[in-house]
Amino acid sequence: MADKKPNVFPTTETTPTTPETPVVQTPEIPTNQVSEAQMEASREMIRRTEQQLREREAALNAPKIDAVPIEALNYNQLADMSQNTTKAAMANHPAMQTAVIPEPVSSNTELDNLVTPKWDAAYDMIPLPSKGKTYKGVKSSVKVSYMTGSDENILTSANLLESGGFLKVLISRNLLEPNLKYEDLLVGDRNAIMIWLRGSSFGNMYPITIINDNGVAEEIEYDLNDLKYIYMDKDPDENGLFDFTCPQSGDVIKYRYLTVRDEDEIEAQINKDEENKLQVNHRSAYTLQRQIASVNGNSDAAYLTKYIEDMRLGDIRAFRRFYDDNESGVNLSIEVETAGGKSVKTFLPFNFNFFWSKS
Repeated sequence: MADKKPNVFPTTETTPTTPETPVVQTPEIPTNQVSEAQMEASREMIRRTEQQLREREAALNAPKIDAVPIEALNYNQLADMSQNTTKAAMANHPAMQTAVIPEPVSSNTELDNLVTPKWDAAYDMIPLPSKGKTYKGVKSSVKVSYMTGSDENILTSANLLESGGFLKVLISRNLLEPNLKYEDLLVGDRNAIMIWLRGSSFGNMYPITIINDNGVAEEIEYDLNDLKYIYMDKDPDENGLFDFTCPQSGDVIKYRYLTVRDEDEIEAQINKDEENKLQVNHRSAYTLQRQIASVNGNSDAAYLTKYIEDMRLGDIRAFRRFYDDNESGVNLSIEVETAGGKSVKTFLPFNFNFFWSKS
């Protein structure tokens, strides 16, 4: 089952909106509490999520081919939500906490020092949703150190917050595995480590904002211990690849699960397309190009690019469903109770508030 979340960590690019697409208003952020860089980063998280919601809605509205059902909600795509719960997901951006902003990190040397693991720090063994099956020389659990005062400097560095680089630095410092780098983590494993770091530092109760049945914003606390983890059951081959047979064409696909590096590269390509003002969104093709390693034993790059371009839509949707149903990670679709006792389905947001405790 895939990691059900959009890539909402901020970048410096902006996302255009169209007149026919409803726009969720950016929450007001007290200017006397945070820096301009933090305010812009928070707004960018919302713009990025709006874009991916629009893309997902467009995909869901496409006609079905040969009665192949549209795939269910997955971590990267917020589907299967009513209009109200979509508003609730977008409303989970409360004002950021007060923070003291030190001088920005300005040199590559300093950044290199920041991402050096804290080899001598106290740590715990954290089980990976993937069970380490796709990594070489990595067991089912990894060593992750507890966050310290030096990590707080990362969380309050202006340029790292603005670029979204704080997460790479934070996990790189605390992941104590010489054979495993942040960029090589599967997305679900990255999320599991991030949730453990938050819980072990600030506790499991995480304040989020929802829109209740009356359309009113309401702040509640969610217990991170209630999140459901999906562990990898299938075993890959010696190259870390898995098999899928297309139901319409009968083609046999070898595929792999995406890493943090893959997601970053996809986002970079999408941003470049936007800068070049391309009218067609190529996210689906970019994703398939990184997922599919071979077709019927043919792994030639040019062949795969042409195959994906001509791949039958029914096979694509069947592959996505199979991919999502078998991907390991953390299910971030949650159900919470309002003050009035009603249940609301929403999505656990990852924003700056995730690593900033009120206490």
